[in-house]
Amino acid sequence: MFVEQTGEGTLEISSAISILQAKIKGAGLRLKESSDFTLFEDTIRATEDRYLMEDFSSRFFDLHGAMAFWIGAWDEKGEPVSVQAAKVEDLKDRSLGEFWQQQQRRMFVDPAPNAELGEEHAHDAFYMRGRIVYHGNLWLRRDARGKGLAEALTQLGFLVSLLKWSPDYLYGLMAAKNAMKGFGIRVGYRRYVPRGTHWIAPPAHIRPDDWLVYSTRSDLIGLARTIVAEGLE
Repeated sequence: MFVEQTGEGTLEISSAISILQAKIKGAGLRLKESSDFTLFEDTIRATEDRYLMEDFSSRFFDLHGAMAFWIGAWDEKGEPVSVQAAKVEDLKDRSLGEFWQQQQRRMFVDPAPNAELGEEHAHDAFYMRGRIVYHGNLWLRRDARGKGLAEALTQLGFLVSLLKWSPDYLYGLMAAKNAMKGFGIRVGYRRYVPRGTHWIAPPAHIRPDDWLVYSTRSDLIGLARTIVAEGLE
């Protein structure tokens, strides 16, 4: 079911996005969507964690509006409360697992020669092909956690990705403890594999126990319909 081909689901996705925006703005936050990743890096540096993922760093990638965006949220004082980013890859000639073999090596092994990448990545990744969105660099300020904002903000990123690119898959890599606590299902991921990328010797700042979490296009359209249905109750 392709959103851009049939139009099916477009109004529901737009309605779901409006519901999420209203919830986030109702918490006193101002939202901004951008494809300016220089501004993204500046915003990251203004957060308490200052953590910029290699996937969204200008050190490794030339990110632009056709293939990447980010969303930020700021409080009434203009201080950052949340950031997240997404980018799309068109993997017609190889699987996501095969893509990782090249990309993860470039980002993590080449700069850290003591790191060693394995080949036994998440099983599903070797069957995932097509237009694939990676969603990551999700951060929420500590005082804003536990209020339902993480779910609303993440779902907003998912559905903006769905409208922009109508991907075959949208995925993330999630710490095992968060996946097992159910955070993934709450934000909209519907499929789980208890391994992401396989590390024999991970770089110091990379967790070796991440899970691959993902949703298909149909899963994301279903998420939008659920948000709309709950918003009408």
